[in-house]
Amino acid sequence: MVLSFIGDLWNEWNIRGFVIMSLSLQTFLILFAPLRKKTTNPLIHFLLWLSYLMADWVATFGVGLVSHNQGNSPTRSIEVNETLQAFWASFLLLHLGGPDTIIAFSLEDSSLWRRHLLNFIFQVIAAIYVFVRIFPSNKLLMIPTILVFLAGVIKSAERTLALYFSGLPRLRERMDPWWQSNIGQFEGFVYGHKNEGNKYSDGKGAYLAECILVKYAYGFFHISKVFLGDLIFEQRQREISCTYFHRVSAVDALRVISIELQFMFEILHTKALTIRSKWSYIFRFISFTNVVVAFITFNHSKKHPLHKLDVEITYSLLFGGIVLDVIALFMLFSSDWAVAKIFWWEPRSSQLNSVFHKLVSAISTMDHLRKPRFTLCEAEPNASVAYEMLDTPLIFRRWSESVSACNVLSMSLKESPRKIYKRGRGWAIIALSKISSCSLKIIDFILLVEEAIAKACARDGKNRKISNTRFVSKNPFVKELWVFIFDELKCKCKEVNNIEKVKEMFEARGDLFLKSRSEEIDCHNLLRYITKLNYDDSILMWHHATEIWYNKEKEVRDNKREFSKILSDYMLYLLLNQSNVMSAVAGVAQTTLGEMLQELDDYRGNRAINLETLCRELFGTAGSRSIIHLAKEIEKLKERKWEVISGVWVEMLSYAAIHIKGEAHVQVLSKGGELLTFVWLLMVHFGCFYKSEYGIYFRSREEIYGELFDSSE
Repeated sequence: MVLSFIGDLWNEWNIRGFVIMSLSLQTFLILFAPLRKKTTNPLIHFLLWLSYLMADWVATFGVGLVSHNQGNSPTRSIEVNETLQAFWASFLLLHLGGPDTIIAFSLEDSSLWRRHLLNFIFQVIAAIYVFVRIFPSNKLLMIPTILVFLAGVIKSAERTLALYFSGLPRLRERMDPWWQSNIGQFEGFVYGHKNEGNKYSDGKGAYLAECILVKYAYGFFHISKVFLGDLIFEQRQREISCTYFHRVSAVDALRVISIELQFMFEILHTKALTIRSKWSYIFRFISFTNVVVAFITFNHSKKHPLHKLDVEITYSLLFGGIVLDVIALFMLFSSDWAVAKIFWWEPRSSQLNSVFHKLVSAISTMDHLRKPRFTLCEAEPNASVAYEMLDTPLIFRRWSESVSACNVLSMSLKESPRKIYKRGRGWAIIALSKISSCSLKIIDFILLVEEAIAKACARDGKNRKISNTRFVSKNPFVKELWVFIFDELKCKCKEVNNIEKVKEMFEARGDLFLKSRSEEIDCHNLLRYITKLNYDDSILMWHHATEIWYNKEKEVRDNKREFSKILSDYMLYLLLNQSNVMSAVAGVAQTTLGEMLQELDDYRGNRAINLETLCRELFGTAGSRSIIHLAKEIEKLKERKWEVISGVWVEMLSYAAIHIKGEAHVQVLSKGGELLTFVWLLMVHFGCFYKSEYGIYFRSREEIYGELFDSSE
């Protein structure tokens, strides 16, 4: 009985269910796929990943069902009319083209364009097979079916081309032409408007209009693209970047970089490279017109042979196709790409100039929506010290506006690091967030069982590895922290025209900062915790020292104390949770951390102890404990300790940022972005980038060629 019911349900709803599901997935993806770059929420990313995979599978399977049904004579009145099946097959081909907002979930998907091309060819053949079987004997819906079929071919071909062009090898081939033809105009923007941003160079606010920043970000995006293709960062590009970024405020620099990264995300994961050409507009108009004409034609067709439910589903498909195209058109013309094109466009007549100014005026009215918002936050609930944090509404964000945190000592206590809260946030809200985090304890218990098994397999604990997905906090992006990082790097990068200085800055991971303070502070003993250790070991040592002193000096109200804590927890998070990104500098951090956690477990035993008590006890133990040595040395710095610790952390962060390849940096853009990537682009724009084989490009081509010609004479 049950099997019979399931069989009847399948016979009635198999094709109907798949076309409805396909339309629903397309709607979900076009509306919510942009959230990938705006949040780090794992549930949202999982739902988008699942929808992305299912969208192709549902469309492909649906066409397969329709083609399979041909030649099988219907035996039940509940089956879909065969002409309607052919019509729906065209819609499934249209859906196979996918929305503009997502073509690849990861960078690797772009390399699978051949597979998508093959799938596209097979779906077209299957659809044509259905038409050949049906239309010679029944021409009821032939015209609207062919119209939607042609629209589907256009959309699917567009997606295949987008996948092809978004691959890194093709991006490398297409980089130079734009830059060579527009560098003069961009130099005019940068050097011709010296007062635009000059008066804000020492400021900390968001001063410049959003549309102006989009104009500059579009040009800098074409400069920074060279790092995706491992191409040469030339002197002329360096000079333009340095000139601009030394003029603007820290927050405006952050905004420019966030727009650049959004451009990068869209060329890698959306149809951005294929939907903005003249031919694309023509084919899109044809595709949209076909669907509209198909809607009108179907509306005037005889429907008495068709089931009422099937007619309603068909209207939903037609109306949905039109609405999705209208949404895509709205997104296209309200995007940063459209704003950049308008501001880079040079009208050549008075009438065009009038149109240009009207467009600029219309865009400027939307600036207040795009501009970042700030609100107050505090490190502890009801604390006396508050900071400004980015709090842009989700729909207008360009990235997640968050900084993750992971802490060794908290991890040893099976706790998450402390969170930063919005000021004025009630205790009830905070309690709810803690209750929700407690709900994860069930998952934690399962993982603890796994950990116990792993510990049993490595009895001495020395081979214990940590892959931390628990005990991670998401904190808001503190504006003052960015201003601090910006000012530190800006001051350090003043001598970027000296290749030896640039090389020194490029290799600095805390030692350059300590040497710069050697006349004021005795930092000699601290240097060995950087120069004598691997980079990952150095991070772990400074992380322990930072955490111990942060908890020992709870009463201290120092901005640099908070900055040190945020950066310390963030760097550990990167080592443990972004191994793909940090692989160039990470070393064997997970194994080393496993040994440290084992040492902490042995020290703590089965005692119930809080974090502050643990820090005090560790600091009071004998100096033989390896993780305490640096904390003891830092004690000698007295009131200057947070100045030193924060300065070292900025250099460690910048070292990781600039030594990681651009390809690794852009991998995280689809997961909400990282502070590390912003620091990478900031250093690039300050001119602090060096590779031994690129050293000659610190000079212009004219100088190099001049020397060659002089020597030949």
